[in-house]
Amino acid sequence: MESEIAGWLSVVFRFVHVLAAIMWIGNSLLFTWMELNLIAPQPDETGEKPDLLGHLDMLHGGGVFHLQKRIINPQAIPVPLHWFMWQSYTTWISGVLLLVSVFYIHGGAALVDATKTDLTGWRAIALSAGGIVGWWLIYNTLWNTKLKDHPKITVPLTLVLLIAAAFLFKQYFNGRAVFLQIGAMLGSSMSSNVFFHIIQNQKKFMKSLLAGLPHDMKYGKQAKTRSMHNHYMTFPVLFMMLSAHFPQLTSAAQNVPILAVILIALMAVKHLMNSRYYFKHWLASIFATFILACFLIGSLLAMPDPTTKASGVSDGAKLFVSQTCANCHLAGGSPIAPDLKGIFGSTQIMADDSKILADETYLRSSIKQPQLHVVKGFAPAMPALPLTDEQVDQLVAYLKSL
Repeated sequence: MESEIAGWLSVVFRFVHVLAAIMWIGNSLLFTWMELNLIAPQPDETGEKPDLLGHLDMLHGGGVFHLQKRIINPQAIPVPLHWFMWQSYTTWISGVLLLVSVFYIHGGAALVDATKTDLTGWRAIALSAGGIVGWWLIYNTLWNTKLKDHPKITVPLTLVLLIAAAFLFKQYFNGRAVFLQIGAMLGSSMSSNVFFHIIQNQKKFMKSLLAGLPHDMKYGKQAKTRSMHNHYMTFPVLFMMLSAHFPQLTSAAQNVPILAVILIALMAVKHLMNSRYYFKHWLASIFATFILACFLIGSLLAMPDPTTKASGVSDGAKLFVSQTCANCHLAGGSPIAPDLKGIFGSTQIMADDSKILADETYLRSSIKQPQLHVVKGFAPAMPALPLTDEQVDQLVAYLKSL
């Protein structure tokens, strides 16, 4: 019953998380697009409307939306005035609940890669939660120093620190958990930017306006800086949210370098999309970035795993990933399918409470006829795979090496 409740909660939290993220990221993309497309006021307009910063007309829904960005007159504060923050907070809260219901609720077993470490599940939870909080403190402190005025230094430094964190987590976590951990760190930073910087600065200038003071643009500039940080993190966070569907990447031997390529490429693509108004080769550059990223990821996937000992084992390891076996049989434990670490030679308890020795015959029959042997505690959900005898041999060799 407990596992069923946890499963249903995961469904609810996942749907709310995705829905809120769509709304939040949609806002980020739309508002940045509007900023980049604002038409600066003409000299004759500044005389009539000295508070005008820019305007824009948009065709939608059978009519024209006329948008103006302007300095607020403290004597005529618009009512109602819409604030955008709850999409961010809902995304973060539902993300935390999802992290707990999927990775933390079973004592952290789903985080750990038992083939690399003997770290206990509760320590893994502490490492994960500490990593989220620690990353925000490092990132926020870095961008509060004078280095914030030198983004050509601070941006690469931030990325290097983030990738270094991914290498650290790889020593303890399985590949799926590493990708989602980095996504949680970035998403938490985005939501913290909204809570601590964007909304707080907006509250400051609104307080001044209500006191009858002129609109102070410095608070808006500070808020916009963190808003642009969030804007550039949107594509990587979306990819990390979906990374559980890409086991060929998360379970690859070089998964952290692959993650680094993805982070840099997606941020570069976002920058090129924003540069379309002054860089005429922006579209060609996006395609070039995509092709280069695919080439680098393909090269990293083709690199041999240094932990494998024989060609049959190496080929089996690649099959284990390419056939999406790794998506369910996660190293360190999974609620979907049993962990296969140390499977060869072990005694398996079946759904009918019978016991079977996991010898080579058992491994072969389980691969060819997955419904023949169903391990207790797991559903008979594994599909039959169209594998040749040679591929089955390779998978068996890999499973025996675990």
